[in-house]
Amino acid sequence: MAFYAKLIRDTYQHLLVKTPNGIVDPALLKKAVYAKHLGEQVEKAIAPKKEGRVLIADFFQTMIDDSKNRKRLSQDGKALTPATISSYESTKKHFLEFQSERRRKYYLTDIDQKLLDSLYSYFTDDLKMAFNGVGKYMKTFRTMMNYARQKKLIGADVLTDNKVKVTHESPDNIYLTEKDIADLYAIKEFDSPLYEVVKDLFVIGCLTGLRFSDYSTLSKARISNGFISLTQQKTQSRVTIPIHPTVQEILAKYPNGLPKCPPNQVFNRYLKDLGKKLPQLDTDFEKVLTRGGVADPKTYKKYELLQSHTARRSLATNLYLSGVPAITIMAITGHKTEKSFLAYIKADSLQHAMLLAEHWKKQKKDDVGEKGAAA
Repeated sequence: MAFYAKLIRDTYQHLLVKTPNGIVDPALLKKAVYAKHLGEQVEKAIAPKKEGRVLIADFFQTMIDDSKNRKRLSQDGKALTPATISSYESTKKHFLEFQSERRRKYYLTDIDQKLLDSLYSYFTDDLKMAFNGVGKYMKTFRTMMNYARQKKLIGADVLTDNKVKVTHESPDNIYLTEKDIADLYAIKEFDSPLYEVVKDLFVIGCLTGLRFSDYSTLSKARISNGFISLTQQKTQSRVTIPIHPTVQEILAKYPNGLPKCPPNQVFNRYLKDLGKKLPQLDTDFEKVLTRGGVADPKTYKKYELLQSHTARRSLATNLYLSGVPAITIMAITGHKTEKSFLAYIKADSLQHAMLLAEHWKKQKKDDVGEKGAAA
């Protein structure tokens, strides 16, 4: 009661100063008291906890630990994948290096537009990261900010009043045509048995559309009645894929189960060596990435760009070019939206190129027909 008496008395004195005739209307006093009391209650509810300042790097570790022990889940209530947690760890590592460069430590209460812009500039200008790398780390930093807001360690205004720049681009990447895949599979001479293992597993990836994390660990338990059924490690979504005759041939080659796959880095190195054996991959390919805010074109041999993920892109692109509906391919690759799938394979540019190629083919056929008629 003493609290409300003081609130009424203070509010009355405040209104009295502003009242010309020195008389405070009771209805106005009642509204003012309610407004002030309610405002304080709302402010108290949304204000961040006052438990002392928390270092950003320390809170990053809290988010990592909470994700590992499943105190923190995805939006759909599932455990976060190792790949997601790994991105948190790498972002924290870069942030610690950023602090070292700036010779200071940052607290959650230090987050403002200046800090966000400085971090973006560090990734872009100091480290010369590609657009997608910068976008990945800035997006993770924003995720950390959201978690800090949920824990009431920062206010919601920190997110609404400051903009986190999340950049993204879709650079050109190679894919293998169906002939390329067949020629790769036909290679029979190897410098070591591991080359054959890499070849076989990669071809499985090319004909299933699975990510490396899935086709490198494919077990017999996931294969039944002509189909591969599994929960994808990255997205935790379920896919069912028909077994291609070539994949069936490879599986039959290893009756006790597929051989152990080398680590991704080793896998990619061996894959590039295999690619050198194909003349069609010993050709130039220009890849353009944005670094430091500037387009940075570089020319490679196609085999130099071969990597484990090329398999997945190859299946998606080959099926799309052969006329398989996008929604059917998405059911195999696990893409959530048609927009993301079409961007993944650069469908717009492919469609226009195919239309133009067909136009020239028809034009050439017509020209030949006219010359024959004239003769």
